[in-house]
Amino acid sequence: MKRHALSAMLVAAAAALLIGAGRDGQAVEAARGDGGGGGGGIIRQGGGGSPRGGGAAPRAGTAAPAAHGGGGVHSAPHAVYRERRVTVPRATMPAPEHTVRDQNRAVVPQKNEAGAPITQRRSATPPSQHTTVVRNTTVVNNIRAQQRTEIVPNRYYWHNDHGVHYSHYYDGHHHWYGFYHGPTFYWTRYYGNYWWWYDPLYARWVFWSNGYWWWPGPGGAPYVYVDNAYYPYSDAGVTIEHVAEQPAPASLPDAGSGSTVNSPDGKRMVQIFGDDAQAFLYDKTETPPKFLRYLGAGAAKVRFSTGAAGTPQVLVEYKDDTFSLFDQDGNSQSAEVKQEESASPAPPPDTPDSIPPPPTSAPGGAPGQ
Repeated sequence: MKRHALSAMLVAAAAALLIGAGRDGQAVEAARGDGGGGGGGIIRQGGGGSPRGGGAAPRAGTAAPAAHGGGGVHSAPHAVYRERRVTVPRATMPAPEHTVRDQNRAVVPQKNEAGAPITQRRSATPPSQHTTVVRNTTVVNNIRAQQRTEIVPNRYYWHNDHGVHYSHYYDGHHHWYGFYHGPTFYWTRYYGNYWWWYDPLYARWVFWSNGYWWWPGPGGAPYVYVDNAYYPYSDAGVTIEHVAEQPAPASLPDAGSGSTVNSPDGKRMVQIFGDDAQAFLYDKTETPPKFLRYLGAGAAKVRFSTGAAGTPQVLVEYKDDTFSLFDQDGNSQSAEVKQEESASPAPPPDTPDSIPPPPTSAPGGAPGQ
C-alpha cells in the first residue's frame, strides 16, 4: 500500500513536469545536435538506433565514470527503474452493500459431470480469460436465469453453453460458478450483478469490470490488476513500474558533443549523446562540469523543473513510452527505491576509538549525591 501511495505522488510530480512544459522558462525545447542547449527544459532526440536497456539512475554507491570527456567508466550493472502509463477504462464500482469482503469460499468438486477426477489446477492469478464469459450475452443471461431454478443446496449443476464449460454450485446462501479453461479452472461468485474472484495471493476479493479485475481498496479506492500487480487507478489509467539491470557505458562522450540542456538555475546539465540517445547528468558548479549519473539509453525528452524543496528535478522520457524521475544528483525518485530506503534501518553510530574514563561527579552536585 505504501508503495502505491508513493507511486501516485511521483506520478503527480511527473505529470506536473509534463503539463508545465514551457511554463516559467523551465521547459524550453533544445533542438537535436545543438551543443549549447541553454535555458533548461526539453531535449528531443531522434537517433536511428533502437533503445537499449533501462533508463533510471543507479543505486546509491554505484561507481561513476572518472571524468568528463572520454573518461572510463568503472561501474557494475545497476538497477534501473522505469515507469509507464497504461490507459484503463474506468470501472463501475459496486455499492458498499454489494461489496464482497467475507470469508466464504466455493466448495470445489473433486469430480466432473462424468464422474472423472478433475485434474485441472486452480488459477493462481486473476483469470483474464473471464472476458470470454462476460462478453457472451447468451451465457450471462442463462446464468441469471439459473439462479431462479438451480437452487438445491450443495449440488453441482454442469453446463457446456456456447463453448463455455462451467459448473454452478449453490451453498444455500451464495451462487458460485466454476469455469474451466484449458489446464486451469477458477471459481467466481456472482453477486450484486458483479463477478467476484478471491485472490489467494493477496487475500482479497476482486471484481470484474470493463475487461479488468478490480480491488475496492481502503475507503473504496479503486485498484486495478495490470502487469501482474494491483495499481491505484487515477486519471483514466495507472502507472506501472518495472526494474531491469543496465550496464553503464564504457566511456563518457566528449564535452560539447551531442545535445545538452541546463537546469533553470544553471547548476545541472544533461547531455544526450549517440544514436542510442544515452543521457548523462553533470554538475556545472565545477569546472569542467563533473559527471554525476548515467540516466539511461533511449532518451527522447529531458525536462527540468523545481521540486518542493526548491531544487531541480529531472524527468526523462524514453522512446519506449516509459519515464523516470530523478533528483538533482540523479538519484531515482522511484516509489520502489523510496520504499526500500524508508524500510532500511538507520546505520549504527560509529564506535569511538577509545572509551573516556567514568565521570568523578554528577552534574550539579558532589559525588554520591
